[in-house]
Amino acid sequence: MADYLVRQSLVDEVWLIRTPLNPLKAGAELMGNEERRAMLQLAIEGHRGLRVSDVEDDLPLPNYTICTLRRLQELHPDKEYFLVIGADNWQIFNQWKDWQVILRDFHVIVYPRPGYPLPEEGVKYSTVQWVDAPMFNISSTEIRQRLKLGQSLSDWVDIKVEKFLHHVIAKD
Repeated sequence: MADYLVRQSLVDEVWLIRTPLNPLKAGAELMGNEERRAMLQLAIEGHRGLRVSDVEDDLPLPNYTICTLRRLQELHPDKEYFLVIGADNWQIFNQWKDWQVILRDFHVIVYPRPGYPLPEEGVKYSTVQWVDAPMFNISSTEIRQRLKLGQSLSDWVDIKVEKFLHHVIAKD
């Protein structure tokens, strides 16, 4: 999806940010922060316009998207930020902290996800843009299940990332 947004000139760059703790997924099993950073670096190798940002590393936990966006504005006031989320997250966006402020102060790009169609009433907010992008039927839960079963991930992730994941799992 990140490649698509850059190739279609919808954004100049996509900054991939791993969050240490998603407030809506408290208690979820996460790989360590450094392993997740290394995996992101491997995933973006050779991809123009993609970078990994550590902006959330120094923010208090639990961190919220609005805090990340505000911090990015402080660090880089010359840039305009767009939040990119899947249609599945758009469906629960009103549960996010200060979601109205995000919609007021930032642009949101929503990409399609299987089972989450564009709302019939259309997009009510001028700062929200739904993109007609290819759908990727992939989920982190399914990736974790495949890993536990020792199954291939080659149809979902870059081969370097797959090797890294199998290596990390083997260490555990």
